[in-house]
Amino acid sequence: MEESGGNDFPPDSDGLVEAYGDWMRGRGLSAATIRFRLRVARNRLAAWGTFDQSPQTLAAYLDEHTGWTKCTYAASLRDIYRWLVETGRMDHDPTAKIRRPRQPRDRPRPLTPDESSRALEAATDDVRAYLMLGLLAGLRVHEIAKIRGEDIDEQHLRVVGKGGLLATVPTHPLLWELAQQYPRRGWWFPSYYRPGEPIRPHAVYRRTHDLFQRLGISGGTHRMRHTYGTQLARSGTQLRVVQELMRHQSLATTARYLEVSEEERSAAILGLMPGA
Repeated sequence: MEESGGNDFPPDSDGLVEAYGDWMRGRGLSAATIRFRLRVARNRLAAWGTFDQSPQTLAAYLDEHTGWTKCTYAASLRDIYRWLVETGRMDHDPTAKIRRPRQPRDRPRPLTPDESSRALEAATDDVRAYLMLGLLAGLRVHEIAKIRGEDIDEQHLRVVGKGGLLATVPTHPLLWELAQQYPRRGWWFPSYYRPGEPIRPHAVYRRTHDLFQRLGISGGTHRMRHTYGTQLARSGTQLRVVQELMRHQSLATTARYLEVSEEERSAAILGLMPGA
């Protein structure tokens, strides 16, 4: 998600934004969260010149966004102003007078079989590997970007997930076949610009999204994870097993990924046998 706005930022002689970054790192926030919130902070300084704004100004800015995007920007602003107040840079928090955006109801959006087939057929090289890792292992975009040859063998795929948590999932035979095309040690997808490091997650997102756009498929990489969970459930996999394979903390989170069709609802009702 990119924060809109120009790149001509006002002078930051006091290292304001950099200090905010240090504060977030001290709290142990993820690198992706820190990068995004710093981008928001820099762009708001560019647009406003100062963080000392009225609740009305902040509300008008948030109203430029909708859905989960609005919730994400609201959370970023609340965090920025929390830091400003806690560090004595401001004596009031204008976000305290803004109603929190209502979180939209999650709707599973798995790819249809036709969409999956067309995407895999059209994808080449690394983009096809991104798709297979998403569809056959349920990997998130940052997990795809950082996969190494050492992470996979014929039985298990090692995944470093959210918060640096280590997990393993069984290796699908097609993924083991794919692994023969990539190095057995080191990054599968090394960066062209940063020697010794993997590509950035946004590169995986962008290339997959571009493919989907060319094929007339809406959405992006996270639809692959929705597809993974939904197909597991439709194959008869118990929900607790689906939760383990998706590496979720709770069943409630897993349920948000699983699409239920009208045909499945009808079949469930027809399967009822009173008195049996």
